[in-house]
Amino acid sequence: QFTVCVRRGGQTVYQQVLSTERPHTLQGWNWGYCGTHAYYHALYPRAWTVYYLPGQSITLTCRQVSPIIPHDYKDSSLPVAVFVWDVENSNDEDVEVSIMFTLRNGSGLRSDLDGGHWNESFNLRHNGDSVSGVLLHHCSGANLFTLGMAVRERPGVQCSHCTEFDPTGMGQDIWKDLLDDGRLNSPAGASSPTAKGQKTAAAVAAGCTVGPGGRGTLEFCLCWDMPRIRFGSGEKEYCRRYTRFFGSERAAAPVLCQYSLSHYEEWEQKIAAWQDTILQDDLLPSWYKSALFNELYFLADGGTIWVEVPTDDPHDELLKIGQQHMKGMNSVLQKYGRFAYLEGQEYRMYNTYDVHFYASFALIMLWPQLEISLQYDM
Repeated sequence: QFTVCVRRGGQTVYQQVLSTERPHTLQGWNWGYCGTHAYYHALYPRAWTVYYLPGQSITLTCRQVSPIIPHDYKDSSLPVAVFVWDVENSNDEDVEVSIMFTLRNGSGLRSDLDGGHWNESFNLRHNGDSVSGVLLHHCSGANLFTLGMAVRERPGVQCSHCTEFDPTGMGQDIWKDLLDDGRLNSPAGASSPTAKGQKTAAAVAAGCTVGPGGRGTLEFCLCWDMPRIRFGSGEKEYCRRYTRFFGSERAAAPVLCQYSLSHYEEWEQKIAAWQDTILQDDLLPSWYKSALFNELYFLADGGTIWVEVPTDDPHDELLKIGQQHMKGMNSVLQKYGRFAYLEGQEYRMYNTYDVHFYASFALIMLWPQLEISLQYDM
């Protein structure tokens, strides 16, 4: 969830949760943003939400970027999303604008209440690029994971965090903390593990001063580091594709955040180069252009699993078959991994061939090696 804080002359004049909802929790926050002052536009794998802050002469644009890039078999596997906030000040005076990003430690399942979950702050500098944020360690359930939320540190950008707060309470403390000075005040280090039945959440914030008629940019990242997974039977453990590049020990979240925030501009250039040939074709109708890209969401949101094939597992049936009969199969699977998606969220079967007959076009055209891997797997 995102919240904006606007300050003039050292005083907070506007603070609003950027959501139209009015939940039964966190009632100390200012919910219920008027939806008529915002609009949403999507062109997968990017999306834009524009907010016109009532009475403030300030426009916020949140650009969401996911690394879904044709013929890319590394960055396309990353479990990350980048949120780039552009701030436009139409006033004749300076304004200070802060964006707060809040996130609950959990997945919405019963394991959220098991206890033992904890958060910690982090700061990472690599190749001259710095990020800071909070790691949310989820320590129970079949597949352990760590969520990472981060802000890119830039000259003129003030970064702060709150390691923990109660997402089931009124939320007045963290709301007032931001309201006081547009920053969050939290010590470095880790929170205490949650007790059974208790939930926890964390927040990061970034702020900048924008001059009259000027613009500012605030950059956030969310990643989910669940490197090892098991299916329902729990008989075998698999490593996700991205672990080939970032490790499988559930310690990749800081690096994933830093990598994403320093590479998303390159991702956008590649996405634009891919899409512009279609978008600029005047012979194609608008509905076709929209459908061609926006209906690709199933590749990432279809219960998708992209895992590595271990090179040293003597029990892997596919490797046995590959060694005995098909050297090409062995090579493709080891180089590109195994890829699968659900027939539907209601029909929990992977790679059903009748459905794939229609869906395969996207893989053939954009990630042909995954289509070959999938065919071998079938």
